[in-house]
Amino acid sequence: MDFPSSSIHLLSDHAILLISLSNVSVAAGIHDFRTPGTGLYSNLKNYNLPYPEAVFDVGFFRSKPQPFVTLASELWPGLKHSPTITHSFLKLLSNKGLLLRNYSQNIDGLEDLAGIPEEELVECHGHFCSSSCIKCHEQADPDQVKNTIVKEGSVPKCENCRGNVQPDIVFFGESLPERFYYRLLKTDVAKADLLLIMGTSLQVAPVSLIPNMVNCSRVLFNREKVLKIRKKKDIFLEGNCNENVTDLCATLGWKEELLEHYAGCRLSSEPKQITR
Repeated sequence: MDFPSSSIHLLSDHAILLISLSNVSVAAGIHDFRTPGTGLYSNLKNYNLPYPEAVFDVGFFRSKPQPFVTLASELWPGLKHSPTITHSFLKLLSNKGLLLRNYSQNIDGLEDLAGIPEEELVECHGHFCSSSCIKCHEQADPDQVKNTIVKEGSVPKCENCRGNVQPDIVFFGESLPERFYYRLLKTDVAKADLLLIMGTSLQVAPVSLIPNMVNCSRVLFNREKVLKIRKKKDIFLEGNCNENVTDLCATLGWKEELLEHYAGCRLSSEPKQITR
């Protein structure tokens, strides 16, 4: 692909600050949520749910936690899925001092496994790195919670009140982490010189509102044009994210670094641990 000279200039400027939104894990073998037929919500028939989204509903989890536990045992980070080329691209931006913040809509931990520093990562919908009681909010031992869910397939119970324990992901009915609002409104909207939007439908607020909050140029890496592209200010790179970032890195002279990092973060026979 021949990239616009404006995108080359922005990405090669060593003083640039970036915010990126990434929902690019389908290429890692993780189903998205909403695609009819193949999405996660279309494949939960065996869970006996009143409606697919109930698996992430905080009220449903209080009374019937087993469907989420069964799903979590399949999705737990570091067991089956490796970071993609696009995750390696984001880590490359970080290595070069270009990444202001990565706002991720994912709960799969692949940004963490790719090595993106915690300070540069906002996991908007939470993560599996810590766990707490849904009832009294007491923190639980993360290793014990993981073993109970992944190895036993059972519901972790709080040692303090015997309530159900969940990994600290954001369920429907819960607020996004304070870090999301603090970083976005306190520093990042004002500091961003370029916004990358990668592999997302932009259907879920408040993350979907970010592109309209910034005044900088925006580059959309996506199969569909989910954003109004402003002439002479925004760029739409249609197609597969992995292919487009590989081509872009080749143009920038970064391809060797990209592929080296990608090879290094692939899962071996031993599961990897999330670092927090």
